Amino acid sequence: MTYCVGMLCRNGAVFLSDSRTSAGMDNVTMRSKMRIYEKPGDRVICIMSSGNLSLTQATLAMIDDDLVLGDGDPRKKHIMNRQTLYETVRYIGSKVRTVEKRDRAALEADGFAFNINLIVGGQIAGMAPEVHQIYPQGNSIHATRDCPFLQIGEAKYGKPILDRGFTYETDLCEAVKFGIVSLDATIKSNVSVGPPVDILCYETDSLQVSKRMRLEKDDPYLAEIGRKWQDGIVKLVNEMPAADFGKPALGYASAA
Repeated sequence: MTYCVGMLCRNGAVFLSDSRTSAGMDNVTMRSKMRIYEKPGDRVICIMSSGNLSLTQATLAMIDDDLVLGDGDPRKKHIMNRQTLYETVRYIGSKVRTVEKRDRAALEADGFAFNINLIVGGQIAGMAPEVHQIYPQGNSIHATRDCPFLQIGEAKYGKPILDRGFTYETDLCEAVKFGIVSLDATIKSNVSVGPPVDILCYETDSLQVSKRMRLEKDDPYLAEIGRKWQDGIVKLVNEMPAADFGKPALGYASAA
């Protein structure tokens, strides 16, 4: 399992992913779920993945092959020559479909689901930043001002934090904090999600990767965020009014 989140802000976009990969209790490894393609001054594209590792690696391998074989040839489609981010997403979705046609039958014959989800985001020069999610069928949705974040993997633990505090108007610096807290909550509650945590904070129209970091398990900043988040919850609960058990409970009859 994994957890990745893409967050769309007025001033850019933030991408966060964990790095834990598991195939049963005895086979746990660390692999980055984030891949970044950059052409300074032209585009920055971030891909995050969840699901069957062989499927995500096969999809990314096809994308990389096209880029190597088609670099310099405008007739050859690849991830760095699509005119819009939506075209880029459609191109990546076509690779998911290619892998599906090749591998689904063999996987399902042995009881494995065709499981791959991707978050693709970034910016192409002259256009606004975007964040999209690609499903196993190759189709996609995108984040909006009203629904400014998308998640893949083990999403339920980190979603309430984003629902309550993060909006399209959130400052990029604060968005990074919300994302780390969302990941911390997931790591705390699910052993299949864990550090290192990869973070890309992309500022609108920068068209380059300038704010990227990896937080290891023992990183002091990651530990401080987790500690302050936990202490803050306890403090808020202590400050809340106590339940009034003196009031009659509606719907309950008193015992004779």
